[in-house]
Amino acid sequence: MGRPARFKNAIYEAAIRLFGAQGLNQTGIREIAKVAGVSEAALYRHWKGKRELAWDIFKRGLEELHDAMSSQVHPDRPFCEAAHTVVRVFFEAYDRNPQLFGYLLLSQHELWKSKPADLSDPVAFWFDLLRARAAEFDLDENLTNEVLGPITLGMILQPSIAAAYESVSVPLAQHAERVSAAICRVLGAAWTPPAPGPPDSSPLTG
Repeated sequence: MGRPARFKNAIYEAAIRLFGAQGLNQTGIREIAKVAGVSEAALYRHWKGKRELAWDIFKRGLEELHDAMSSQVHPDRPFCEAAHTVVRVFFEAYDRNPQLFGYLLLSQHELWKSKPADLSDPVAFWFDLLRARAAEFDLDENLTNEVLGPITLGMILQPSIAAAYESVSVPLAQHAERVSAAICRVLGAAWTPPAPGPPDSSPLTG
């Protein structure tokens, strides 16, 4: 790997750690450069500033998670199998890079509000999956959008918050089946334990 690529990767990884640990607004360019072991000028050679770097990480991370789900969830399979795949991809992403996962999905920052509608993301994937399969459970579309979608998304994300406080054991992937079964019970779907899937399939390596 050439020197410019090493510098870029070091900046990228430092930004992920800092954004995940202390938030976007509390992190500055100088701090990112210091943690990365590069000059501020090196950072500006790759990005115009902190916001562009933050958006690059955000966009890439969301798209990779969405792509992992879309490539592994088969629309003709039972809903609970699809739900288990989604939960597993989320949990494996946390296990591989908790800081990046926190930055993408747990931190409250303005990038979610400015996200264009055509940007693929894992949250939209989950809501789309629920809407597409809601008729199977006689669920009202508004109830799915406004109540069941947020509730079940919380069931997926809350364990990662608990893991950060060391109140849930890691790796999170070991809990994917139980969380998926709980989601299916909430939705009134018949739960069948899934066949073993490929481990560590999420792309969030940082």
